[in-house]
Amino acid sequence: MQLSARLLRVLAILLVALPSRSAGHAANDAVGGGDDRPSPPCSPADRAALLGFKAGVAADTTGILATWAGGDCCGAWEGVTCDAATGRVVALQLEAPPPKDRHYMEGALSPSLGGLEFLEALVIRDMGRIGGAIPAALSRLTRLRALYLEGNMLAGAIPGSLGKLGSLQYLSLAGNRLEGQLPPELGAISGLEQINVARNRLSGAVPPSYKGLSRLAYLDLSNNLFSGAVPGFIGLFKNLALLDLSNNSFSGEIPASLCTLHSLTDLSLSHNKLGGQIPPQMGSLQSLNSLAMDGNMLVGSIPASLLGLQKLWYMNLSRNGITGALPEFTRGAGLNWLDISSNAIGGQIPSSISKLSSLERLDISRNRVRGVIPASMAEMVSLEWLDLSSNALVGRIPDNFTRLTSVRHASFRGNKLCGRIPQAKPFNLFRAAAYAHNLCLCGKPLPPCRKI
Repeated sequence: MQLSARLLRVLAILLVALPSRSAGHAANDAVGGGDDRPSPPCSPADRAALLGFKAGVAADTTGILATWAGGDCCGAWEGVTCDAATGRVVALQLEAPPPKDRHYMEGALSPSLGGLEFLEALVIRDMGRIGGAIPAALSRLTRLRALYLEGNMLAGAIPGSLGKLGSLQYLSLAGNRLEGQLPPELGAISGLEQINVARNRLSGAVPPSYKGLSRLAYLDLSNNLFSGAVPGFIGLFKNLALLDLSNNSFSGEIPASLCTLHSLTDLSLSHNKLGGQIPPQMGSLQSLNSLAMDGNMLVGSIPASLLGLQKLWYMNLSRNGITGALPEFTRGAGLNWLDISSNAIGGQIPSSISKLSSLERLDISRNRVRGVIPASMAEMVSLEWLDLSSNALVGRIPDNFTRLTSVRHASFRGNKLCGRIPQAKPFNLFRAAAYAHNLCLCGKPLPPCRKI
């Protein structure tokens, strides 16, 4: 669900970024006031720049470039959008049709694209085999507002010359093979609203010059080799809605300044080397929908304030060193997914956990939780996944768990439980492994209970 939400956000940004002009001759009525004057043909300079790109493509299984024939690139050239009043190319949008494993372009980005001087949007997405370096000549596109070069095989460094694109608002170079550090020069583009360089091989720290990018609403640096501290100046990005730093080597503590980003809806710091405690001020992020901090070295207890975030539906704190007892669950009625597995959490499961009535997935496995399983958990009728394995729970599995009819996966293994397993679907149908390594559980799927 997270990926879908992010994809929808990116698509929405792209729709805003693209020019609101129609392509080719069809735009004549809208721009020309409905008269019969023909639209001008595309500029010879623009046509030459596009043909330069085509010449750099050795193979094209998308069929797009087959339409690039004839003298007027504003006519039927797929992916090309012109200003109907001037005949200048204002957008180039090339995307591989599905299935993507069969449709691709193989070749390189020609520096000739830098000749499209009126270009406002350049999108070459999911072509798979477009490789080589990002041409420094793209820095000549001074009117460019959106640059999307996603899902290709681009290699080398991100050119610092892109910092000359003073009109740029949306930048995505995700899903390539780019290396080196983030160019400090990008910090000069004060109007940037989106930076997405996920799924590359970039390294180093976030440049201090990015402190001035106060309009950023979307920052995705995930799945790279970045290191160093999470910059405290990120707290200056008051419009930030998505921050994804996951799957890198960021270290140090989570800066308290992140807790001032009141527009933040999605935060992922997963799979880094972050330590220290979870800042209790995170409870002030009232717009937060998803929070992922799994796979770090966080310590201390879970701040109770996190359970008061009314819009939070996903929280993953698994695989850390979190200790202390589970906080009383007071609010947080919208939480659908809670994973706190593989920590050192102790104490008992509070009966107030039943207040998380919308919870669909609950994973408390591989901790040090003791005491009995609260019978009040039977009120969590939305549960589909329940994992309480590898703890120190005692007593029996409450009989009223038969009310949890939506559960598709459950595990109670590796505790100190005893007594009869609830003899109703789905609990009597799970595999015996779900109940293994306890004291004296009995009843299907285990052997029958002894009669006294």
